[in-house]
Amino acid sequence: SLELHYKDMLFLTIRARNDWSSTLPVENNSYFYPAVELSWIASDLSILKNNPVLSYLKFKGAIAQVGKDATPYSIYPALQASEYYGGGYRYGWTGPNSALKPEIQTQYEVGFEARLWGTRVNTDFTFYKTRCDDQIVNGFRASYATGFVLNNRNMGRFDNWGWEAHIDADVLKNKNFTWNIGVNASRSYSKVVSLPDGITEYYDAYTWVVDGIRNGIAPGNSITTLTVIPKKRNKDGKLIISRTTGLPISEAADVWKVYCDREPKLRFGISTMLRYKQFQLSALFDGRLGATVINGTGRWMWQRGMSESSVAWREGGSIIFDGILDDEFVDTDNPTKNTIIVPLRLGGTDGTVIYPGMAEDWIERNVHYVRLQELRFTYKVHRQWLQKVTKGTLTDASIFVAGNDLVVFTNYTGLDVVGNSNSAALGGTGGFGIDNFSIPSPRGITFGLTLTF
Repeated sequence: SLELHYKDMLFLTIRARNDWSSTLPVENNSYFYPAVELSWIASDLSILKNNPVLSYLKFKGAIAQVGKDATPYSIYPALQASEYYGGGYRYGWTGPNSALKPEIQTQYEVGFEARLWGTRVNTDFTFYKTRCDDQIVNGFRASYATGFVLNNRNMGRFDNWGWEAHIDADVLKNKNFTWNIGVNASRSYSKVVSLPDGITEYYDAYTWVVDGIRNGIAPGNSITTLTVIPKKRNKDGKLIISRTTGLPISEAADVWKVYCDREPKLRFGISTMLRYKQFQLSALFDGRLGATVINGTGRWMWQRGMSESSVAWREGGSIIFDGILDDEFVDTDNPTKNTIIVPLRLGGTDGTVIYPGMAEDWIERNVHYVRLQELRFTYKVHRQWLQKVTKGTLTDASIFVAGNDLVVFTNYTGLDVVGNSNSAALGGTGGFGIDNFSIPSPRGITFGLTLTF
């Protein structure tokens, strides 16, 4: 580690680290992870000192490289106790990969921090870019000829970049009253630069919870894309209809195409605080603009006639889908227009099995929401009075009541706009944006007393 200072204006840190890996092959287990950070406090310049508006200005930048090791027993085969009759030891389901290398992540970052009118206004902005090489993918299907079912491998290169910004200000401030408002926002972009030869789509099986939709990635696209089995269309983009059922046809079961990106156009949060003497009221909002959400719960309920939106179809008569028939004229200049009438109810013991459409029909795009994450009211007991009454036993005390997830404003038609089909334990980009029987956060009211001795 090396640090360089020039008065109070320049601060430079250079770090380098050499890690010895315990799980990688002996001939490849020494890696060098350097990092360099640079910051400059411009407000210490003589021309900016004692400026009545600009109280503090700092520019910063960093370049760092880190590595992520493989999980234990990923390199060489290891025996484990057998649960079968007779006991003993055997190899597990996951095979080894002696060629495995650590993931390497290289990140670049630049930005600034500023304070105006003392600490009346505070703001910061950061732009970042990250390149991930040799991503370790665990648990992909391997050929049974290897003697194992699953394996691990290094897989492809990914880029991620974006920005983060924050500003907060005391709109009103005096001895007894303060009103502060803060806003933070971020936007993230990503790209799959490359995948191993022969792989046109890689998907996370744990996100395949809605038929025909999953979190899949392909070269040249984002790492948060959704892939679907699309509707079959002719060369002019017209929907192709089955001559037998009168229903739209989908592509083959092994044809998966990138359909959309789950990453919202903007993530943001808003905080505000009102304080009058010993009373304080604060609120915290979070939201997204331009998000994409899969309404998996709505699809399931629609098909069974259990949702309000399915009433018209459940009690209606029939429909003719707008498209062309799947015949020899499908790709000609004069395809056969569909005229087949199909019932809206397809059967079932109670007659309420309804045609649910295809995967892409249940992907809602350009979804917005604002959620009141927390609303809190606090009364702080006057300190001098408290210490006098308790004879110094208590130094601080406050009473509060808080409400969590009280209301959500959104144009989403499903149950949970913040839906996530998986827990935080799932790696990668997870299952955010997949609303499939996820239960929204319940409204909660909390009362509390805080005492400091």
